[in-house]
Formats: sequence, structure tokens, C-alpha cells
Amino acid sequence: MCYKFIMEGGKLFLTLVVLGCNFTPSHGDAGSDLSKLSTEYFEWRMSVRPESSTYRGYHKYNDILESFTMAGYNQSKIKADEYFARLTSIPRDDLSRSDKLNYDILENMLSTYRNGYEWRLYNNINPLNLMEGPQRSPSIFTSFFPFYTIGDYENYLARLTRLPVQIDERISLFREAIRLGTAYNNVSVNLVIDQIEKVQNDCPLSSYSANCGFYKPFTQGLDQIHTSNATRDMIRSRGVIAVNSVMQKFQDLKVFIQTEYMPATRKGYGVVNLHKGREFYQACLKWYLSLDLTPEEVHRKGLDEVKRISGEMKKIMVKNNFQGSISEYFAMLKNDPSMFYNSSEAMLDGYRDLINTRVDPYLAKLFNNLPGLPIVVKPLSSDGPAGRYSTGSKDGSIPGIFWANVIRPAEFPKYSMLPLAMHEANPGHHLQLSYNLLTETPDFRSKMESSTKFRVPYAFPSYTAFIEGWALYAESLGEELGLYKDDNELMGRYSSEIFRACRLVVDTGIHYYNWTKDDALDYILTYTTESHDAMSVEIDRYVTWPGQACSYKIGELKIKEVRQVAEKRLGDKFDIRAFHTSIMDNGAVPLDLLERNVNDWIEDQLTKQPQEPGSPTCSARNQFAQIWLLSILLTSVGILRH
Repeated sequence: MCYKFIMEGGKLFLTLVVLGCNFTPSHGDAGSDLSKLSTEYFEWRMSVRPESSTYRGYHKYNDILESFTMAGYNQSKIKADEYFARLTSIPRDDLSRSDKLNYDILENMLSTYRNGYEWRLYNNINPLNLMEGPQRSPSIFTSFFPFYTIGDYENYLARLTRLPVQIDERISLFREAIRLGTAYNNVSVNLVIDQIEKVQNDCPLSSYSANCGFYKPFTQGLDQIHTSNATRDMIRSRGVIAVNSVMQKFQDLKVFIQTEYMPATRKGYGVVNLHKGREFYQACLKWYLSLDLTPEEVHRKGLDEVKRISGEMKKIMVKNNFQGSISEYFAMLKNDPSMFYNSSEAMLDGYRDLINTRVDPYLAKLFNNLPGLPIVVKPLSSDGPAGRYSTGSKDGSIPGIFWANVIRPAEFPKYSMLPLAMHEANPGHHLQLSYNLLTETPDFRSKMESSTKFRVPYAFPSYTAFIEGWALYAESLGEELGLYKDDNELMGRYSSEIFRACRLVVDTGIHYYNWTKDDALDYILTYTTESHDAMSVEIDRYVTWPGQACSYKIGELKIKEVRQVAEKRLGDKFDIRAFHTSIMDNGAVPLDLLERNVNDWIEDQLTKQPQEPGSPTCSARNQFAQIWLLSILLTSVGILRH
């Protein structure tokens, strides 16, 4: 009987060899250890960043707020060291291929954070600015918060009650920055006073309505909750008390900014003016870019890209017999009323038509296994960037949203709309994050925390260069597909790209070469279509978030670089759809891992055997072999029993 069992096993082995399918060995303990560690790591990050946790749909910590204390920063470093030690004790070689990627990303996250500890006393202790903080918009405080039960309202009340304490903690950190001489330049906080006053105007003490963002959940939404009127009255009464406390603390914050912080802000615009400022900027660049590029290299790449793109623009200008400068050409276009929509609604419809009619029908030429999750276009409620994106749900019940700024339709030209739609919707952020939703990855990757920029580089990475680099790369795909229908739209596409190239020059100019704000303005206005006022606010952002503006173009350049390598090595075997999908399926990664992943994909393509028409896929073969193996094993058990 044993002889028969051996023979059956031999048949199975021979069959598997013929089928050409490989079985990967069991990775038991190492894989289990990594899974357990990554789960614990994710839980820790959600508990430390409860606001981010709520945003990611993880509601376990909805009743608390983040702590802003030096003790908390130090405790997080100790915790990160512990996780890193545990991770590096896991034998990476014993992991499956997918787990090796999870291992490498977790190692990168922990290493990035631990390396950033050296710079914890720089921007990190300036914990709000014109773009971040509770004064920025009360709606951010309530966004993605569930208000379905009385328990949800209890959680929200707990957060509101905690907010004044958190504001005091932020003020304490600011005072430490003043003491150490690492405060912002005043352009990073000069709008904070106006922001606070707007919140105060919307929330007059004890006289709250739906106009007050902090109190809005207690208005009509509470009436939909199944409970008694007495309970509703009690919840609203507690809401008034809590919001009163928040408003009083906002007044304290305003006085502090005016009387203590603003007089202590640094004089120079760039962080180069701080002690070890150039080294700090290098650390910020590495955090955003996930590559070892020096500020000099980034600056040079920017100059080269501006030269290349402006050359493409000048070709169009020559074609149209225009002999002026780039800025003068765009000024001419802006004087043409036909270049603009005459209403916000018409502009929204224009974006919808671009997405649904111009772009989406061509996506199948560039991607396999399209997720097909819905996207809608909605207007931004307040002025700000030209657009932004928020992700929907995995099952499609909540669509992704392209939030378009249509407040000033007479100022945003039609020729700039297609690259923006491709950046924020398809094949940009919406498609990118749709793949991410449907790809099975651990929570620490699929629900990655959103790091506020003031923390950089003492922060866990969110791989901005990959995410924004892809969206900028997506704009260029429209040119490959011939979607830009005329010279004006091509100029709009180049305008969007050169704007990101200028950022490389301007950001490094400010923070490494000690440019003034006027230096930065003069440079960027030479090549872009934006107004002086808009660019002035934009440069204030660069001053506040050193390195962030460089991530878009560097990410795009890296994606184009690895694509060129793949095209060269694969030749006729190169499939653009498979290439794009392989990048999307791996989710957000640091750029050095992107390069390695693409190289692995290239090797897979080179070794892949062509299949005859109608032959089963290796996946199908694997399933067949696995079923056969199971039947043989079950039979053998019966044989041995006999």
C-alpha cells in the first residue's frame, strides 16, 4: 500500500512539472509574526492619531483627540524603536513575496520616523499654520465623523470637551519653539488671526446655529436620531457649553499669536536661516521624495524641466505666429471671453463632460482590470486650490468626489480644466485610490495615516511623491492618447506641468539658497499663468512646508524613468496596460521601492512563457493542481488506514 502511495505522489510531482506551475513554500511563523506586528502597529497609530483614524473609517477612538506634548513625542519614538526591533527580528527571507513588500514598507515607515526624531524641535513644535489646525475650518473637525446614534454624539461631545485642552498644548509647543528659535516666518501664521476671527464670527457665544461648524451636528442632524426630546435637549445644552469653551480658547489662541508668537517669528523665509537649517531641509526633502537627492540635484532637475517644457510651449507659440513671452501668450488667451465659462454650474458640467466623455472611454487602452468605482464632481464650498479629491467606499455606495473650485469661473480658463480633471479624477487620484481600495493590503497600508505637514520630517511617511507624482504623470497620459484637442489645451497641459517644475526651483531656492519671496515670485510668474496674488499665497505654502512642493515633479520623473527602463528592456513584450496596473496594484510605496518593484515586474515579464490561444492560465492550472493534490492526499490517508 505504501508503494501505491509513493507512486501516486510521483504522478503528482510529474504532473506539476509538466504543468509548469510553482508552489511556494509555507511561510508560517515569519508571515504570522509580521501580520501580528503590523496589526499592532496600525492599532497604535490609530490610537495616537484619532482624528486620522476617524478619517480612515476606523471609529474606535472617536471620543479622544491627539495629544500635543513633548512627552508624547518622546514616547512615540520609544514605541517606534520597539516595533523596529521586533520587525528586524523577523527573517525577511522566510516571507512570501507580498509579505516582503509589506515588511519593506513597514521598515521604511519606522525608519523614516526614527530618523526624523533628530528634527523634532523644528517645525514639529509649531503645530498650526495658515493651512493646518483647528482654526482652519471647523468642518474638518466634523468631516467623516458619524452622527447616527446618541453614542456618536457622546463621542463628539467628548472630543469637543478635549479641544480646548489640545489648543493649550499647541500653545505650549509654540512657546518652546520661541525659546529655541525655531519659529515659523510670519507668512506661515499671518492668516491664522483672520481664520480665528471667521470662526468666532460664525459662532457668536451661546447663540449657535448651523452656520457654526462646531455646533452644526447638534442642529437638524440630531432630529433624525431615534430618542426622546428630553435627550435631544440635554445633548444640545451640553453642546452649547462645549462650544462656548472652544470659542473662549480660540480667543486665547488669537491673543497668543498676536502678542507672543508673531513678534518672535524668524526673519528669513527659508529654513536655511535656522541652526543646521540646510541639514534640516535635506531631511525634509528625503521625507517627501523617499529618494536620496540633494537640494542641488533637485534644483538642477527643476531648471532642466522648466527649460524643456518652456521649449514645448514656445513651439506652439511659433506655430501660432506669437513672438512675445510665455506669460504674454497666456495673457492674450485670458483676454478671450470664449476661454471661460459664464457660470459655476456650467463649469461643473464642463468637468463632468471631460471625465465622462473625453477621458473615461479611453482608460481601457491604458489599464487592465479597471475598478469601475463611481466618481462625481461637486463644488468646493470655499475658495482655495483649483481642486482636490476625496475617496469613496470600496463597494461603490459612496462615490469618489472631485471637488472643483468653480467660485470664480471667469478666472479659471477652459484650457486648464482637462489636466486638472485627469489629475484629480481619472486616471489620476480617483483611479489610483480605487485600485488601492480593491487591493488586499494590510490596514497599515490601506488606511495609512495622513501626516500633517508641520511634523515633517518627524512623521510617518504618506509617500507624497508617489501619490502626487502619479497624478502629474496621469496628466501626461492625455497627450499620449491625443485627448488634448487643440493648441490651447496643450498649453494648459504644459502650464500645469511647468508649474510643478518651477516648484523644484523655487522650493530649493527659498530653503537652501536663501531666496527672498520676491526672488521666488519673479521666477514663477515668468513661466506660469497664475496671478501675482495667487502665487504670493502659494509661496507662503512653500515657506511653511519645506520640501512638499518638490514631491509632484520628482514623483512623475521617477515613474517616467522606470517606464523607460521597462520599455527598453522588454521591447515588444512591453504592455502599457500591464505596466500601469502592476504599479497600481502595489499601492502607495516609497520611490526606491517603486523602482525595485518595477524591476521585479520586468524580470517576471522576461521569464513569462507565451501561451497558446485557449490554454488555461497558470492561475487556473494552480487551482487544478491544488484540487488534485488534495484529492491524492485524501486518498492516501485512506490507503494508509487500510
